Amino acid sequence: MSTTDAARSAEPPRTVSDAAEACAVRFLAAHLHDVLASVGDGLVLLDSEGLVVLMSPGAEDLTGMSTAQAAGRTAAEAFAANPWIAATVARSRSGETRRTSEVGELATPYGRRVSAHLTAAPVLDADGKVVGTLLLFSDTGGARSLAQKAERDARADELSAVAAGLAHEIKNPLGGIKGAAQILGETLAGDPEAGRFTALITREVDRVSALLEQLLELTRPPQLQLAAVNVHRILNDVLLLERTAGEALTVRCEFDPSLPDVCADEAKLRQVFLNLTRNALEAMGRKGILTISTRMETDFHVRNPGRGQGRLLSIEIEDSGPGIAPEDSERIFTPFFTTKASGTGLGLAVSRRLVAQHGGLLRVESEPGRGARFCVSLPVATDGGGE
Repeated sequence: MSTTDAARSAEPPRTVSDAAEACAVRFLAAHLHDVLASVGDGLVLLDSEGLVVLMSPGAEDLTGMSTAQAAGRTAAEAFAANPWIAATVARSRSGETRRTSEVGELATPYGRRVSAHLTAAPVLDADGKVVGTLLLFSDTGGARSLAQKAERDARADELSAVAAGLAHEIKNPLGGIKGAAQILGETLAGDPEAGRFTALITREVDRVSALLEQLLELTRPPQLQLAAVNVHRILNDVLLLERTAGEALTVRCEFDPSLPDVCADEAKLRQVFLNLTRNALEAMGRKGILTISTRMETDFHVRNPGRGQGRLLSIEIEDSGPGIAPEDSERIFTPFFTTKASGTGLGLAVSRRLVAQHGGLLRVESEPGRGARFCVSLPVATDGGGE
């Protein structure tokens, strides 16, 4: 027997379990980052001392903390803005329960709050000794937003045919009324009083026609001219249109210059931002603080079949106005619902539909007395520009 054969015979026989474990260790050593990036939920690992040793990209996105920032710190220190995380970890490490769950809101560095579900569980070695703690975050807010979007789209489809037929039926007689008013005005050209009335009829017909056009916008199938669009250029154009000198208005632009383009119809996108900006200014009485910010969306992604998870770009338009009552936060996107004395209740409904046609989301966050923030999330342009 050779020396090598003797050495091999002295080793304990390797089991299938040992071989599988060794294979897994080699794989993780080579692809740990890839594995973590593939985990849809947020994953955080604490060592036996309760110090952060590892965070998945999903956890970094949800908490706003990077692994480099959190490593070597306790949960209380790393997630100081969210003390309920440390409380959940403490319950898990106290020995009272092996596994504990909690639902709460994650405060992000951008001032947003994300609803999340947290599960904390001990990591045990082969002897049953606790060697660490595993934290698993699930973004319940993003899932709820997507589910609500699907429900809204279903309701909109049911109403679109009725609305389209109604709009067309109303537009036909309006044309006749306007034509008759114009002929009457020419016939009574020498009567100033009659001229005022015929002019009033014409103006009101034009106003109703404009409302019907907005209503039809809710029912028409998407006909978008997609191209790679820079949202900052559109936002700057909108601000030039809406700002006037001498008003007690402060505008803050917090733009991320490194953002990629979005794949969008520029004219439709301008319509959305113009409407949201006007709403914000009107809510403040054109005085106060208007904040427009852009960033990459970190709360959730959109999954594109065959192309993995698509990145979203976020545009937030925030005002310092009176805010929106909780019961009105969803109703404001319903056609013809408005809290304005002279509003039509179609602007936000049209805006949400246009954003949805681009594959994005339009949502609102508000508290009475603390202003409102409208957030538009849009897919970034793919390589090669618009489709």
